[in-house]
Amino acid sequence: MKNIKLVFILSILLSFVTFNSCNTEEIDDGLTTSVNPDTNTGDTTNNPDNTDNANNPTGSDGEITLYTIDGENIVKKQDYKVTGQDLAYQQDTKKHQQLWSLTKKIIPANYRTKMSEFLIYNGEVSGSAGFVFETKSDLSKWQMGIAINFADDQKELAYTLIHEFGHILTLNNDQVDANINETTCSNYYTGEGCAKTASYINKLQSNYWADIWSEFIKAKDTETAMESFYSKYSSRYVTQYASTNPGEDIAEVFATFVTRNSGVNGSSIAEQKIQLMYDHNELIELRNYIRNNLGASSTSRSSKKSILPTPGSWKQANTFGNPNKSHCLHKK
Repeated sequence: MKNIKLVFILSILLSFVTFNSCNTEEIDDGLTTSVNPDTNTGDTTNNPDNTDNANNPTGSDGEITLYTIDGENIVKKQDYKVTGQDLAYQQDTKKHQQLWSLTKKIIPANYRTKMSEFLIYNGEVSGSAGFVFETKSDLSKWQMGIAINFADDQKELAYTLIHEFGHILTLNNDQVDANINETTCSNYYTGEGCAKTASYINKLQSNYWADIWSEFIKAKDTETAMESFYSKYSSRYVTQYASTNPGEDIAEVFATFVTRNSGVNGSSIAEQKIQLMYDHNELIELRNYIRNNLGASSTSRSSKKSILPTPGSWKQANTFGNPNKSHCLHKK
């Protein structure tokens, strides 16, 4: 049984985030609902403790409300002890359901079987818009967290969800064996376990990271070294954030693969990683599912309203500034 859980988070500083949409119209999922701290905007009939917040547990990372996932639905597991604006966010259960509705548009039912919990939290504590971590040591179940205070921009939120789904997709027990430790792993060791030979992340790491792995290991401990590493190898990555590690790389590749209208553009290593996605029919099916649900056809922009972000337009203010927050956290 592992006593350390690796948490991948998509960090964001809103004043530095830029999205350039090819279509300014958006699907109205009601995600820009304003919250009045003095008004209960959601249904709290199943939450008697909402008016007696003192009895609730206190979260340390901005936790607001935790749900369990039951098929198509989320069921409230617990509220956390919060006050002020966070209490207003907690009471806005209508918006919680809207966030879950968009999650279902991005993650098909057969993939949601890998998810056990859905957390609504305040992203200002960690500087993150979303995260995932395993809730079972064998990697068969995962929690996804979405920062409700960073969720008003639908394109931004859609990108976060696609990126975080990319982690679950590539790190679950079908892809990674948690019973094999690092010393006996003959493939890429993800932190959670040993990547299976045919896994997406093992193919990406062995084909596109192995030859520069020693340089990456030396560079990853400092911001300056990582910036130099990315500058030297920028043609290998779809975004700067992707150069953080293979786990973030494959999540960014998946997000670019999904959001880009066209296919592979050129022969750079970054584009070869996109081709890796197209080499798997099940990933193409996922791409089509997500794009169709978000208002775009699988090949081009349709006349539907779209909330797909422009690929590669998500920017992080300080990609390498704090590896413990920008890239991954460890929870005991």
